[in-house]
Amino acid sequence: MAQRAVTLLVEAPAGYEPERRYILDVVLRERLGLAWRLERRDGSDVRIRLDGEADGRRVVMPDVLFATPTAAWLTRASLPPAPLPWRPAGDERLPVIYGTTGGTGELLRAGSAGIELDVDVLGSCFFMLSRYEECVEPVRDAYGRFPASASVAHRDGFLRLPVVDAYVELLAAALERLWPGLGRRQPRTFDVALTHDVDDPLATLGRGPLKLLRQLGADALLRRDPALMTRRLRSWVGLARGSHALDPYNTFDFLMDVSERHGLRSAFFFMAAAGTAAPTDPPYTLAHPWVRALLRRVHRRGHEIGFHAGFGTHRDTERTRQEFERLRVAASREGVRQEAWGGRQHYLLWDNPTTWSNWDRVGLDYDMTLGYADRIGFRTGTCHAFPVFHLLERRPMRLRERPFQVMDGTLGQYMGLSPAAALEQVLPMVEQCRRHGGTFSVLWHNSVLQTAREKRWYEELVAAAAARS
Repeated sequence: MAQRAVTLLVEAPAGYEPERRYILDVVLRERLGLAWRLERRDGSDVRIRLDGEADGRRVVMPDVLFATPTAAWLTRASLPPAPLPWRPAGDERLPVIYGTTGGTGELLRAGSAGIELDVDVLGSCFFMLSRYEECVEPVRDAYGRFPASASVAHRDGFLRLPVVDAYVELLAAALERLWPGLGRRQPRTFDVALTHDVDDPLATLGRGPLKLLRQLGADALLRRDPALMTRRLRSWVGLARGSHALDPYNTFDFLMDVSERHGLRSAFFFMAAAGTAAPTDPPYTLAHPWVRALLRRVHRRGHEIGFHAGFGTHRDTERTRQEFERLRVAASREGVRQEAWGGRQHYLLWDNPTTWSNWDRVGLDYDMTLGYADRIGFRTGTCHAFPVFHLLERRPMRLRERPFQVMDGTLGQYMGLSPAAALEQVLPMVEQCRRHGGTFSVLWHNSVLQTAREKRWYEELVAAAAARS
């Protein structure tokens, strides 16, 4: 059937209008390509029908999160109950973050006047995308980060499921069952995003003999890699001649080569602290000749330059502004021209909604901080970029979040996985991103590719993910 230009009429109870409008715009307009308008109604559910249609067909779903009393909003009383029920939805089972209590049957079923859903799709999606629970739960790790282990998704076993994307598909199925050929946007294409936080571009930069001895000791006792020891010593000898070709952290050409072999583009996020020699500052500045040349090389090869905000900037708008401007100026001097700028917070430090607000105010286009350090998974419940929402000021922002799912240190340091075991756990998540036409996003540091084994493992992961594109 040919596409029809239609508008969906969403009838919902009064209250939380900014929140409702935000999530309706994300789910209906952005994700499904459907126009909509909101109208108040009495009752305890949300009803969606075609604007102007007289026959009364509609999709009905419970209104739970946005029925929260004002005094309970952003308190523990408004969090989903534990444990969450799981219900069948087509060929899979989904957790019901907010929805109808009781029941064991299909989440989507035919009703007396159309289709009934037993999950609060809009409230549940809002909960995940806004990171609502991170404004409520005080649990933080040693660095002040909200850990995966404290999340509802980890508690109820759906951290590796893009639950927002599954809910959107469930709602789309309901709409299409009532109105075939509604004109839903064409499915998006699966992609792989490779990102690299440049915490430490060179092992020899800003280090003295004592640091070298510690590095050599680690090569001998921890890595048991005599070849790496030799290369490290030779890199220090080369340093006297101004050469960094053998530096163990100088893996940038390798990273770009891997991306290009698989038809992908890497994003390198550079730090731009003031160079005060403070313990939290990076061991390099953007004024270093080798770093300047690296900026040029990355840009010339068609990869992206991005922003890696320094330690502690996640709660500091002015420092965020200063560092971002420093990066923009340094990149411009090297001929870097980009339409969009984004990046990630150092150490994944993020405070809701302060950090998003910082980035929005200073003019950044996107953030990629929202993955977890302690577990792989879908922190925001989606593998799609989305506009962010300020929970305290109750407004959408221009900034977009591009969530990521996997970090190198998470697999090894936090989860203690071997390369083979890590690949076994990562690939089902790749398949989830492919299924939902989203982006599988990876954070891999240049400094963790010192050995041939580490490089081989990284390329195996990239090849496996890219093969599913």
